[in-house]
Amino acid sequence: MASGQLTGTQLQTVLLPQSSFPAGFAPSSSSQVSSGGSVSSSPAQYDLATMSCAAFVNHLGNTGFGETAMASNSFVGGHQAFDQIVYQFGSAAAASDFVAGIKSLAGRCHAFTATDNGATGHFSLSATPGPAVGGHPSLRLVQTGTISGSGLTLDTLLTPSGVDVFAGAAVGLGTDAPASPPKQDIVYGLMKRQAAAAVLG
Repeated sequence: MASGQLTGTQLQTVLLPQSSFPAGFAPSSSSQVSSGGSVSSSPAQYDLATMSCAAFVNHLGNTGFGETAMASNSFVGGHQAFDQIVYQFGSAAAASDFVAGIKSLAGRCHAFTATDNGATGHFSLSATPGPAVGGHPSLRLVQTGTISGSGLTLDTLLTPSGVDVFAGAAVGLGTDAPASPPKQDIVYGLMKRQAAAAVLG
């Protein structure tokens, strides 16, 4: 097993605290996801090469991608939100392959429909190189579209680092996605907290 493996419960402590986000943003209890108290060796439920665009956007930030552990949550303020995710894999190659698979999937998801909370929307995905974070390359994944008459923007930065993939996202519904803190600051904060947790673990 790769060094520095943590459980989903431990990865929850890596997620940035409320103080890292602007005033008025509160944790969303319904968004908190963890793979639990053990390290998994289960095969992936979802294949990025074949899963539908709608299934992908509904499952990113949840379990099922062949990870050994993961944790995610969101902080919501009005019609804006910040998401943060840590996926941990059995090898650095698997972590890099996960990000490469997302980039490839986005290339075929220029127009699709998806349902969220009973409302169906029309969306598009795009993937472009993002800014380097802690010396690691990143992928910027942007989901745009319209749901219930409101424009949605979900702007995510994914960075593989060792066996982990760190993601920070800014979300806007009917308004712009929040710009501060920058997504790369969220990702870098996750990297630093994961490194400390791995040493303590």
